[in-house]
Amino acid sequence: MADHSAIQWTDATWNPTTGCTKVSPGCAHCYIERTIPFRTAHRRFRNGHIPLVFHENRLEQPLHWKAPRRIFVNSLSDLFHKDVPTDFLHAVYHTMEAAHWHQFQVLTKRPERMRSYLQWRYGPREDGGGHRIPSRHIWHGVSVENQKWANERIPILLTTPSAVRFISAEPLLEEVTFDGLWGYPGSAYHEQLARWPIHWVIVGGESGPGSRRFDVWWARRLIGECKAAGVACFVKQLGTKAIETREECQRWDLNLRDKKGGDMTEWPSDLRVREFPSSVRAAV
Repeated sequence: MADHSAIQWTDATWNPTTGCTKVSPGCAHCYIERTIPFRTAHRRFRNGHIPLVFHENRLEQPLHWKAPRRIFVNSLSDLFHKDVPTDFLHAVYHTMEAAHWHQFQVLTKRPERMRSYLQWRYGPREDGGGHRIPSRHIWHGVSVENQKWANERIPILLTTPSAVRFISAEPLLEEVTFDGLWGYPGSAYHEQLARWPIHWVIVGGESGPGSRRFDVWWARRLIGECKAAGVACFVKQLGTKAIETREECQRWDLNLRDKKGGDMTEWPSDLRVREFPSSVRAAV
């Protein structure tokens, strides 16, 4: 937990829970066990799992941060992990709804539980006065690392009640297209998108030990799709093993000096895209 962050698309991290379970290829080289809190506590993945710890003393932390900021929720866990009790979810959302001067960024690889919970939380009001309006300062997103998980998670996100929906394509492990998933004309989800649009896409390559390659063409494709769909795009980093395919079967290592590939001055100019959703400061 920190009131500042080195993650380019956020200002702070808030971890009311820590620990997780690997569920898909993007989790293979998860960074959480390399962080200082996990190393000092000797918390490591065993059979793909680090038991969750619930930090009740952190639940109200954002309420004490008076300056507005973007806050990444559970950077060291997944808020919608099956081991997070529903009552604990209630407490987290109570804090987020109360701290309306911040923007909270909730990212999950477990969109089914997220959708189910938000459909309940922002469902019909007890007084029969229609549905509650999702808090406009709480963003909800899904991680996708390849086409398989894009195909599975994005349609679930499209049916999740949230004022801002986003996709984190990081670490991106192969070329991915969102065409047909997020509402292009003629897609199965086009009508749904008019009600629950995607507002933001984050793109990034993998960094750290064992990093897998990242072809910058994959980023170019998603930048183009975002532009065509009117969706904000944020290229976070090119990763440790960035390459560029210039012709069929011909690839060049970019040999970036920044170990995470996060220094935009080293990138091709067309990849220097860091946009945020525009209409995100409405009141609760």
